[in-house]
Amino acid sequence: MRHGATLAVGEVVFSLHQCGYALSSDKEKRVAGVVPAIEKARLYRGKGGEIMRLAVSRFIECVSFYCLPLTEKIKRSLLDTLNENLRHPNSQIQDAAVKALNHFIRAYLIAADIGGTSNITSKYLELLTDANVAVRRGSALAIGVLPYELLATRWKDVLLKLCSSCAIEDNPDDRDAEARVNAVKGLVSVCEILTQDKTNSDITLGENDISLFLLIKNEVMMCLLKALDDYSVDNRGDVGSWVREVAMDGLARCTYILCKRDFVDYTGRSFEGEPMVEFHDRDMIENNQLSPFFDKSLATDIIGGICKQAVEKMDKLRESAAKVLRRILYNKVVFIPHIPYRKKLEKIVPDEDGLKWGVPNFSFPRFVQLLQFTCYSRLVLSGLVISIGGLQESLRKASLSALLEYLQVAEIEHEDERKSREHMLSTEMLWILQQYKRCDRVIIPTLKTIEVLFSKKIFLDMESQTPVFCAGVLDSLAVELKGSKDFSKLYAGIAILGYIASISDSPINARAFSHLLSFLGHKYPKIRKAASEQVYLVLMQNVDLVGEDKVEKALEIISETCWDGDMETVKLQKLELCEMAGLDTEQLRKASGVVSKAKQTKPTDADENASYSSLVGSTGF
Repeated sequence: MRHGATLAVGEVVFSLHQCGYALSSDKEKRVAGVVPAIEKARLYRGKGGEIMRLAVSRFIECVSFYCLPLTEKIKRSLLDTLNENLRHPNSQIQDAAVKALNHFIRAYLIAADIGGTSNITSKYLELLTDANVAVRRGSALAIGVLPYELLATRWKDVLLKLCSSCAIEDNPDDRDAEARVNAVKGLVSVCEILTQDKTNSDITLGENDISLFLLIKNEVMMCLLKALDDYSVDNRGDVGSWVREVAMDGLARCTYILCKRDFVDYTGRSFEGEPMVEFHDRDMIENNQLSPFFDKSLATDIIGGICKQAVEKMDKLRESAAKVLRRILYNKVVFIPHIPYRKKLEKIVPDEDGLKWGVPNFSFPRFVQLLQFTCYSRLVLSGLVISIGGLQESLRKASLSALLEYLQVAEIEHEDERKSREHMLSTEMLWILQQYKRCDRVIIPTLKTIEVLFSKKIFLDMESQTPVFCAGVLDSLAVELKGSKDFSKLYAGIAILGYIASISDSPINARAFSHLLSFLGHKYPKIRKAASEQVYLVLMQNVDLVGEDKVEKALEIISETCWDGDMETVKLQKLELCEMAGLDTEQLRKASGVVSKAKQTKPTDADENASYSSLVGSTGF
């Protein structure tokens, strides 16, 4: 009841303000005493405390619209109330407090020209590094609604501090995705406030105006691009996706800021009263190569980063990425220049409503076409492999089908074009393996993608490029599989070794076969068994690895040995196969601890149980 009464009073005051009706001085005093009375009665405590905080924030917002006369004591009290609500862990309470703060500061602190308002900015900046995550979340949002007059005096400190708050915290215990989301929102909002029309303000940046735009280009934009690589995960799932989503929106809004400034500098015209840029202006801007703030390199990074999100595994994120691209390509206020292959992008993302970008079968065939352009291919492929090598079956099928169709369409049209696309794809795959070394989030789906493409005979018939690609993959596998306990990674790696070892007349098949044989002595029984199955298949297809006179004996050893059984027996059989393959077995004997059959001892149950215990522990049970 008290909650409803508080809301009602606030809404009535707001409605009277809209109607131009003024309250009597007596009623104004009574309304001004509502919040102090609530706090005196300690109504924030107990079961209904949270909804009372929501009601009070809305009440302060309504009172600020009315510009109700308040004493200095009540003003400070209301500001303290809003600051307390900003610290609250409930996001709804924080959002309500931010809305109220936006109007309260303008109505009672800036308009009244009260001294010490600059301390508000300093206070919120200090709270960005507070140990309490709720405080960091609220302070980032609060900075984003501060008026120009409070931000202009410390604009550089504000932007740099918010940029650092957007990055993933060094200490794992301090990491909070919501705090980074709010930091991104606050950062973009501050950029818009600082670059808005300042004709009504007595404070100007003067010579620092150009420095502001350069900082937005060099620091803010780079910060937002880094936020697109936030793939943090906790017990709620991919919480980094929240940061990536707001970062895409922020990139679009900051792009408008820089392009507007370039347009004004180049044409000498203001945006006041102009609904859109004319077509002749677009050609002029596109041909201008001297844009100081928004250039081709920055445009490529932004479009590439957003396109990467458009081919990843989350439907919501793919839809958001497509919508942001549409806003950039077809902006009605300012033309965004220097976008590579703009015409192709406009075909992929048409200016139409109701397109189902979240549906994999609709979006993937479109965005996969960007693989043919070197400026986008690496970023798009690094997102595409996440979908192809992911766990969701329907998404995996749709993304793989789109990639294969992209390669096969070229085969129908022109054989040289097909080979060119396949060659380019293999080069970008190697780049991903190097760029994301030891990053299982990307490496595991990439290995799965390579395995699937090998099964479709992709990359295996590229003439001189095939040995180069396979050698690069083997180099990566030597690093990635060493000491790995991830079964999906090990299975994919073993399968890839099998495909490479099966290639005839290739200098790298012996190297792949040697690596594959090493897994016959792996500590996990299931990995040994999987490796033995691959070795059997390889020898059936490529007898030259052991020689025609030895292949039958090798196949017999593989088929009759219980690879997931006795470890000492397995080691002996592995050494025998290595001898048949012409490998140096002396070093292998020393490494495995096998000297001779006379000195063999039966392993204890504890050793095998330890292996299974390690297996169970690695799978998360």
